[in-house]
Amino acid sequence: MLVSIPIALLFAPTAASLLLYLGTLAAFLWTMRVARRSQRREGSDRDPGAPCPRVSLLKPLAGRDDELAANLESFAHLAYPDTEILFGVARSDDPAAVVARAVLRAHPELRARLVVTDPGAALNPKVAQLVGLEQRATGSVLVVSDSNVRVQPGYLCELVRELDSAELVTNVFAGTGEASLGAALENLQLGAIVLPGIAVSSLVSSAPLTLGKSMAMRRETLHAVGGFASVGHVLAEDHVLGRRFHTAGFRVRLSLSPVENRNVGCSLRRTVERHSRWSKLRRSFAPHLFFAEPIMSPLLVATATALVSPSRTTLALVLAVAVVQTVLALASVRASRGQALAWKYAPLEIVRTYLLFACWVAAAVTTRLAWRGHPFRLLAGSVIVPARGTHATSSWSPLWRKRRESAA
Repeated sequence: MLVSIPIALLFAPTAASLLLYLGTLAAFLWTMRVARRSQRREGSDRDPGAPCPRVSLLKPLAGRDDELAANLESFAHLAYPDTEILFGVARSDDPAAVVARAVLRAHPELRARLVVTDPGAALNPKVAQLVGLEQRATGSVLVVSDSNVRVQPGYLCELVRELDSAELVTNVFAGTGEASLGAALENLQLGAIVLPGIAVSSLVSSAPLTLGKSMAMRRETLHAVGGFASVGHVLAEDHVLGRRFHTAGFRVRLSLSPVENRNVGCSLRRTVERHSRWSKLRRSFAPHLFFAEPIMSPLLVATATALVSPSRTTLALVLAVAVVQTVLALASVRASRGQALAWKYAPLEIVRTYLLFACWVAAAVTTRLAWRGHPFRLLAGSVIVPARGTHATSSWSPLWRKRRESAA
């Protein structure tokens, strides 16, 4: 009895973490199932004669993403009847411009063009592109889609249908295509942690997360909340824009019909850099939730238990939890994208747990990051200022200096 009580107390944190993790995955699976049923029902209920407003697809590009040509090609086969596609680059010699021009030559039937945007339009390089693309768009509906996204022909039809009941619609995304360890790790993180977290947050929050991978809005509503330029000083422009829609009383909807986020041959270093940046973003918005994140990983909690009280029993606990968490993570990936991760990548769940914890630690101790080759410091609410030793573009220097002074 004297031994069993301390052991029970020692195991309690791991048990609590495991129950929390199981509950999150159960809620995720239930949410996805209900959402898919609802989407099928709404799709069949929509009047086939309903108007189809022109959609302007805004595609900001920078560099050669994995399978960029195939990603852009998928947008050439959309079933929606009235679409224009605007590919944006900050420089005419950007490698992505070569790929975009090839797609345009292969599909002269498309209403599409390449636009060289002004990098000085916003401090955030992606927003600077969106500002320039929106100025040249002719559609009443704007759809922002990242360069590493691949879609099915019915993609726009679904988005426009969902705009019947909301002013801003955003899609979740699932990592696919892994052919390297870095890509497999990335897709595992997206399917096991990111997508479940986003889906469950939509259950408990009145304002769903807005994801810049894919989001649709009416142009007039965007202007009512200040336009893209109004979020040019933040890194998480998608999330801040969604908050502005919600605060203004506009409905924000999270579509649980995932788009593909293609991660094929990316390096381990790029994956670590991306998730370190995302960790810093989460800290900038909700530091109290950020510092509680490690308790969501049963393996981390079990490992901490073994470090505090090393023994054969706690080591066995770590091994048992590693197996359970791996099985659950693989099941979550399969549910999120409809395709299993190869079993050879199963050990990556253990690697992912410890490596992403290192990203979390980095986010806890530094606010510096790089975004599209630009070094920044991250302030609360994802406000960015150029890191020391750099300078902002002339049109934005007064703005970021003013924000830096107010933050100090």
